[in-house]
Amino acid sequence: MSSITKVLSILDLFSETRPFLSAEDVGAKLDCSIPTAYRYVRELVDAGLLVRFAGGDYGLGPRIIKLDYHLRVSDPLLAVGQPIMRELSEHSGFDIVMSRWYGNELVDTHRETHDASLDLRYGRGRPRPLFLGAASKAILSTFPKAKLAVLFDQYPEDIGQSGLGATLEDFRASLLKIRRAGFYLSKDELEVGISALASPLFTDDSGEAVGALAVIVPTPRLQFANLDRLVESIKEAAARISQRTRDVIERHQTEAVASSHGASRPRRSA
Repeated sequence: MSSITKVLSILDLFSETRPFLSAEDVGAKLDCSIPTAYRYVRELVDAGLLVRFAGGDYGLGPRIIKLDYHLRVSDPLLAVGQPIMRELSEHSGFDIVMSRWYGNELVDTHRETHDASLDLRYGRGRPRPLFLGAASKAILSTFPKAKLAVLFDQYPEDIGQSGLGATLEDFRASLLKIRRAGFYLSKDELEVGISALASPLFTDDSGEAVGALAVIVPTPRLQFANLDRLVESIKEAAARISQRTRDVIERHQTEAVASSHGASRPRRSA
């Protein structure tokens, strides 16, 4: 592990149950000397990623809020998706959530709220279970066989408990059904009383999803909802977001190439 990776890994040590850490805590977690731990946290303090409190403990710094803002305004998937999510929420009468898969973590990145009284356990930025819920299964269904094999080796018990299969073959077969359908409906998987319909989101033509779009339905209302229309709506919205995001990324790449060619072109002498 490189020094920069070790320094940044300190940020992952903070959680809702552990909002403050001392340099000694960091040293113990990273298995490094106390002087090294102090040097690491000092670098993060200087960068604004950590703040030091009077008692000597450290907490997350204001730079993270700034980075979160930049993410919300610059991420093409979010920028493209928010108005479409708002439109879908208004038309369907339900909350719409966008989730993203980062490494081996799944987090919600945006929620369009229709029912303000609906209190969801997993909000923006809080990691969700990898193998439970509509969003996770919609995303997993697009992963290549090799990636699914790695995940099964890492999390066989979690996958078995999720109902996706006790063997790698069953795991792949379950996800293949979801992939062919283009959506997944979960009922009370993450929270009792909450169901969701999700469809995958893409940012390129690789066929591997980077996220999912989900419509959140209180389970008691599910029997009165027009499921066929909801499925059609969530799949259409996800496809629209995916295509427009690809267009934005391709346009930026084309402009960047043109700009670099223009900058490198030698000027003619007068």
